[in-house]
Amino acid sequence: MSHPYEQFEGTPLWEAVNKGIDDLVENNDIEETTCREYIVGYLCKLINESVTRNK
Repeated sequence: MSHPYEQFEGTPLWEAVNKGIDDLVENNDIEETTCREYIVGYLCKLINESVTRNK
């Protein structure tokens, strides 16, 4: 599925964020109402912008 965050897919950041969301869903801490790719991608984008801005 195409989405605006494809540049982050397969990166260590993507994998870490995806795992964190998996854990939260499994523990019933959150419920997803949006496609996973958009959730993970948006968080990766925010983290990437934060790291870039703080260099």
